[in-house]
Amino acid sequence: MQSDNAVRFPSNCASNPKQMKNGEIYRGLLLTAEDSMNMTMSDVVRTARNGQVSKIPSVYLRGSSVRFIALPELLKSAPVFKKVATLKKKAEMERQAAKSGAKRKRE
Repeated sequence: MQSDNAVRFPSNCASNPKQMKNGEIYRGLLLTAEDSMNMTMSDVVRTARNGQVSKIPSVYLRGSSVRFIALPELLKSAPVFKKVATLKKKAEMERQAAKSGAKRKRE
């Protein structure tokens, strides 16, 4: 079952590591990822904090437990990330303008 909120990743980031907050690392084929970063993976190799390695046929990772996902360098120039950077700059400028406007009203 695939979520309506699925995020599409290119196939070459499928085996990149996903580190959990508890220190475990999961490496495998990324099948689905949702906006909340819940993800389903198959053919997974799990590395525990103590270094013990185990193979798991499939796993569902809860997004709130994911510390980070390593993405390939190829995505640095992806249009979606450029759009996010532009939106972030715009939001920061609006926030600064609102702060400076609020200070002037108090004076």
